[in-house]
Amino acid sequence: MRDMTHHESFEHHNHQESGKGPANNTGKTCRVCKTSYIHDEHPSFFGICPTCGYKILIVLLIIMVATSYVAWFGVF
Repeated sequence: MRDMTHHESFEHHNHQESGKGPANNTGKTCRVCKTSYIHDEHPSFFGICPTCGYKILIVLLIIMVATSYVAWFGVF
């Protein structure tokens, strides 16, 4: 075995801190848009990416505002 410097020996092994290890391969697929996202950075109970999550929240907010308008002023 040849004598490696510290930098070479660090690159020789797959460390989790370097982002090269098998433990960091936790990409998941979004249920809505089918794109890949990293679950460790943006954990989601429902399996959706952050972009789709924000879009869904905006749509729900608009529905809530419209429903409250109907409840207060009786459009129908």
